[in-house]
Amino acid sequence: MEQLLERARAYLDTLEADRQAALTLSEQKAEEAKLIKARQEGFRAAIEMLGGEIATGDGGTDPREEPVRRRVRRPIGEMLLRELSFCGHEMTTAQIAKAIDYIPERTETALERLERNGQVLRNEGRWTIGTTPLAQPQMATPSEATAVPKQQDRSAQKTTVSRGVKVNGG
Repeated sequence: MEQLLERARAYLDTLEADRQAALTLSEQKAEEAKLIKARQEGFRAAIEMLGGEIATGDGGTDPREEPVRRRVRRPIGEMLLRELSFCGHEMTTAQIAKAIDYIPERTETALERLERNGQVLRNEGRWTIGTTPLAQPQMATPSEATAVPKQQDRSAQKTTVSRGVKVNGG
């Protein structure tokens, strides 16, 4: 029986030693976490001094608490058309990209897409707003353009006298 008690005491001593080691290790980890947090705060302060903003990635927060807001996709095609229509003259891809604050390569891709749709026109590397069939004025045929306008049939018009003055109306 005494042998069992000694083995039990030895086991308890081993458990106590393991507990102490775990406490020491967790204290070291807690201290390490404090040092890392201090470095993060220092780095954030340095970035703020430079005028930038960094998203704080706090691992202890629940992601369901704050919804993640994604950047809304900008309507680049509409922006290109608006810029070209406001400008009133031809522009290079670089000028357009700078005006709408967009990447020149992607600006060119979007302009080519609009060109295929007939919304913009390219002239020696410069872009201008395209003309759609609905926007073009209706042109008369050459014979209609030179023809003498027809006289209206006045028999259908009604003549009214108002305060001694004849008024033709129809």
